[in-house]
Amino acid sequence: MPLAIFEDISAIPRASGKEERISEYLLNRALERGLEASRDETNNVIIKKKASPGYEDCEPVMLQAHMDMVCEKLPDSEHDFDKDPIHLIVDGDILHADGTTLGADDGIGVALAMAVLESDDIKHPPIEVLFTTEEESTFLGVASVDGAMFEAHRVINLDFAEEDRVVVGSCGGTGMKVRLLIQREEIVKENGKAWEISITGMHGGHSGEDIDKGYGSANQLMTRVLRQLLRQFDIGLVSIKGGTSRLAISRDCRAVVLTYADLLPTLKKMHQIFMHEYGEVCPDLDISVREVEAKGLKYSGDTFDRIMTLLTLFPDGIMQMNGSFANIVESSINMGIIDERDGQFYIEAEIRGAYGSTVIDIAEKVAHLVEVKGGTWEKFDGYAPWTYNPDSEMRTKAMEVYKKMYGREMTPVVLHAGLECGFLGDVIPNMDAISIGPDSRSFHSPNECLSISSTKRVWNYLKELLAELG
Repeated sequence: MPLAIFEDISAIPRASGKEERISEYLLNRALERGLEASRDETNNVIIKKKASPGYEDCEPVMLQAHMDMVCEKLPDSEHDFDKDPIHLIVDGDILHADGTTLGADDGIGVALAMAVLESDDIKHPPIEVLFTTEEESTFLGVASVDGAMFEAHRVINLDFAEEDRVVVGSCGGTGMKVRLLIQREEIVKENGKAWEISITGMHGGHSGEDIDKGYGSANQLMTRVLRQLLRQFDIGLVSIKGGTSRLAISRDCRAVVLTYADLLPTLKKMHQIFMHEYGEVCPDLDISVREVEAKGLKYSGDTFDRIMTLLTLFPDGIMQMNGSFANIVESSINMGIIDERDGQFYIEAEIRGAYGSTVIDIAEKVAHLVEVKGGTWEKFDGYAPWTYNPDSEMRTKAMEVYKKMYGREMTPVVLHAGLECGFLGDVIPNMDAISIGPDSRSFHSPNECLSISSTKRVWNYLKELLAELG
């Protein structure tokens, strides 16, 4: 049942910040089934279902998921996320899309919650469902939630991607924009020919959950390539552009340089080095070069130098591991976008940390670097951590039910990603929350895929868990 609902959802474009259609669809679908449903000014949808017989006096449970998705696609994909449905492909036990993100993050969470609402044979306490908007960008939806709309303090968030783990806490974080004033000069014959260098085929992935996977960043690799070329040749820089979202590890990066030198031997050598470092996880990694028309303006020598210093010293990747939870990242930063915007060199990054203090510390380090090089910065879309509760009854019950059903332990984890539970904890008194979901991987990238069998197991598990929460 959840998979059929997910197929329905996938037919509706729902880029983050453009959730009007999916919000209206979910609202009308609930109303057509006689459920109590409403929508707020940020397009959040709230749906309530009465308890099944015998559960009327139980405390309610909230099911929560976000309806938006990250829109990433392969360079040769013609998919239009504003109007095209996601093309679903079944490959054995795996469900994936055709060269785009699948949207199981968090479409499958929405589908699981809708399946509970639409089922007539599930035993459950009163159900309150919250579908939020802009989780993948600004957290505007959950940040606008009025806690007075809900009676539940027990929360099941459905935005996780590993069946046999239960999330019991998550990091906080902030976006950070960096701008550097630039000077440009006319391109003259003496500058050399123009060459476009492209780094493609990197794995990509979620800037939090995948930051410890060793996938590598195309933006970082291009920085290394440019440093090596500067060591060997006299080059100028016309442009550099990499990544599409601060929330995704960059998969591609392109730079146009000016030189009369033969770059190919050096680029081949750099490709060998990168394949040695990343070939196991990025077998399609490629560095290509082609001559393009030398026209317009190039960065001045001083601007090029400041850009290279900023890119070289900009922190990226894991900053610290979590001392309380083994093998869990405590803090990180992802340099997701490098570009030129409004006549300025531009970087957009995402900082994450289990503690607000470490997020502040990393942001201060970036700010100091940027100011030293004459740039400006701003933080935006900050979100609070969801603090681990050692006395959580929801965690205990979730682990008991899973072991009873499947004969193996469910592992509690603190997640290195921002979940909406951090916001909900500020408006729901005494919140006791968990986050669960079926096996999926490579979300925020065109490699995103979902296990069909795991989805079916999680559906059965969710039904049993709700029955046990009576």
